[in-house]
Amino acid sequence: MERPRRTHAEARAQMRAGILRLGTAQLAEVGAAGLSVREIARGLGVASSAIYRHVANRDELLTLLVVEAYTDLADAVAARAPATEAPAQRLRQLARGVREWAVAHPESWALLYGSPVPGYRAPAAQTTPVGTRVMVQFLGVLAAGDPEVRHSARPPVSAALAAELAAGIAELTGDEGARLARVAAEAPGFAADALESWTGLIGVVSAEVFGQLGSDLAAHGRELLERWATTTAERFGLG
Repeated sequence: MERPRRTHAEARAQMRAGILRLGTAQLAEVGAAGLSVREIARGLGVASSAIYRHVANRDELLTLLVVEAYTDLADAVAARAPATEAPAQRLRQLARGVREWAVAHPESWALLYGSPVPGYRAPAAQTTPVGTRVMVQFLGVLAAGDPEVRHSARPPVSAALAAELAAGIAELTGDEGARLARVAAEAPGFAADALESWTGLIGVVSAEVFGQLGSDLAAHGRELLERWATTTAERFGLG
């Protein structure tokens, strides 16, 4: 019996899936700097020209992997921290989702939050919308905290830093972006506090994933994350 022919869309989707699978495997074996489009073609048993119709060079391959990793991370976190949860619990679940994904995908986490790849600059138009999805969820949780805590005295924020943070939030789209912009305008220190807490989350997770805690503390990554979540919830008055 003759096998049904694949449509062009099916063939393209299958090739993309193969590129992502072998590209991710390369990340684990040789790191982002060692990615090779030719090696992927060899692994798929096709001519290099077939791969180049999908990714023209190493940088396009990197961008494809970055977009896929950001999307997968954001989907995992959204499933772990639904909007129906109370803010403090949602924050805790969000942090757990980030950590669990990072521990399960250390090579992809390194691509997103590890050392920059020499000579590569991620194209903002392709990577920013997916790359900010988790941060938007995170900011939304913090903005749900007690307004009195949000407006309480904080270390002063310079005009230059405040302007940069406001510009960044203004780039967020949709109703959530508009809401966050209003919160940041009402409480000038909110965005700086949120950024500080965000980098704390990335730092705690990275320390575990990259082995920076050392052998004695390596087993305590989960507990350190829970402490971060408790402290952050208190800092932003999350109920």
